Parts: sequence; C-alpha cells; structure tokens
Amino acid sequence: MVMGELAEHQRRAQMSNETRGGFLPLETLDRAVHRRGDVAWLQAQFMDSARLIFTWQGCNLFSVGETKRPLLLAVPRLTTALDAIFLGIRPDGASLFAADLNESQTEQEALTQLGLTLDQARFTQLRQFDGSLSPEDRALLFYSRSMTHWHQVQKYCSRCGSPTRPEEAGHVMACTNPSCAAKYFPRTDPATIMLVHDGDRCLLGRQPSWPAGVYSTLAGFVEPGETAEEAVFREVKEESGVEVKNIRYFGSQPWPFPQSLMLGFFAEATTTDIKCGTELADVRWFQVSEARELLKRLAARFPHLDTIARRLIRSWLEGQG
Repeated sequence: MVMGELAEHQRRAQMSNETRGGFLPLETLDRAVHRRGDVAWLQAQFMDSARLIFTWQGCNLFSVGETKRPLLLAVPRLTTALDAIFLGIRPDGASLFAADLNESQTEQEALTQLGLTLDQARFTQLRQFDGSLSPEDRALLFYSRSMTHWHQVQKYCSRCGSPTRPEEAGHVMACTNPSCAAKYFPRTDPATIMLVHDGDRCLLGRQPSWPAGVYSTLAGFVEPGETAEEAVFREVKEESGVEVKNIRYFGSQPWPFPQSLMLGFFAEATTTDIKCGTELADVRWFQVSEARELLKRLAARFPHLDTIARRLIRSWLEGQG
C-alpha cells in the first residue's frame, strides 16, 4: 500500500493553494489529539487498522523500481515491541503510526523485520530520494521523520540523566526518575530564510559543501530574545554585509533535518555592498535572467521537495514579469 490516494480534484485544489505561497498543513490527516491518552483505543487501532511509516538510521522506507513510492505498511507481528508514535487518522479511517528500526544493525535486518527484501524496498535519505512525492507525501514524511528523530535524541532526561519513556502516544517523553518526573515535548527550532531584493536583482549565497554553481536564499536560526524580523536583519548582515528594510512574511515550511521550522521572508536591501560572511563560500547579486537559470538547477537538486527557498525565488521572479 502506498501514499497519495486522494481524489484528483483534491490534488488540484491543493496544488492551487501551494502556488499562493504557503506550504500545506496536514489537511488530509486528523491528528486526533484527544486520542493520544486513550491507551485502550490506541492499542485496538494499532492491532486492527493501523498503517506505519518506518524509519531506520534517519532514512525513510521507499519501494524500488521505476515507480518508487514511500511505503505505508500494515502492522507486522514484530512491530508490537516498538515504541510506535501515533500520528493521526487517515481519511479512510485507518490510524497512522511512525516507528523507528534503529535497533537493527543493518538495512537488511530492518527490512527483514518488515518481511521485505532489498529487491522490494530500501531505506533512503529523504533529500536523496529521486522519485516523486505529492504534497501529502511530503507532509507525512516530514512529520514522521521529525517525531522519530526526536525520540532518538530524547532517550534520557536532560535534568537528571535518567532514561525517559514515551507517553501520550509518543508525543511526550517522561523521565522515569520519580523524584524528577520531567516531561519533554517535541521541539521545533525556528529559522528564517529570506529573499533579499534590490530592484531587478536578488541576493543569493552558497555554502562550501554545496555542488558547484548552486546558490540559494540566505538563512539562519532565530536566537533567544529575538523576533523573526530581527533575525532576518541580523542574518543578512552577518552573511553578506547588506542591510535590509520592509521585511515581509511569505510562508513557512517544516524542515526535519533535523528539527526546524523555516520562516520565509522577503526583504528590501538598503545597502548593496557585499562582504561575504565566514559561513558562506560566496554571496552575490543575481539578475533576473541569472536567477531563472539558477532556479532550474535548484529544481533538479531536490525535485521532490520543492523547498521554500525555491518558492521564494519563484515568487520573486513572477513579480518581475
């Protein structure tokens, strides 16, 4: 069974929404927050109609072959021992869970637990997947990967060092030390990503690790005590030496690599002289024609993800005519 089963008219409506700037919420999945504490109901769902999204070593499970697709699997016997995370209820009424197979030493062992072989499926980094994904696919894979990653990094209490255990269907990690009893919740780190423009040109940079010729919008994390707009101003100046005004919100995108929420902005340059910061290999102004060619290269890099950086550049280019 694979994802992407919505009717065609739903897909068209969603794609129309996407072109207006924002990333879609999980409109097709009811998170059913009120069910997270209902242990009996969750157990019944898990054994009856559940489907699972599996991860291993930070990778998602995909079928192999010409039509590669992300896999949803019915519950195999061995998953009853896993700390499955309840994600919500699908439109067909089936409950959706996420589960991590990191205890398996090899990919083959992980697949064997699921009754699969290397000829049928592989665990692949989401950013390296070269098949197609619908908006619903992306949203579910981002959601599940974020939750399983959080479980991996929150195995111990940061206050007393005791082991933690999942509660609330995996949406709370609780310290097992009675004298501490700290509760931990999934975290998301806010980060700004911005398209700085000056008339008919935009400001783009490249990190040292990126392929040759690949540039993108500037970005950086929001620091404590800082508004998102203040972070935009600071990050642009730190990375390029350019100062900005008229900071305008565009949209957001969850980015589970590992736990970020990208907040997209446009900003107008008030200075134009560039001084490349230490974190970037290069930063420079791009004319409209150059930005159009660059957008093609960015689309080829992660074609299935359609990043908010691409959306920012595309939206700005549309405004240039």
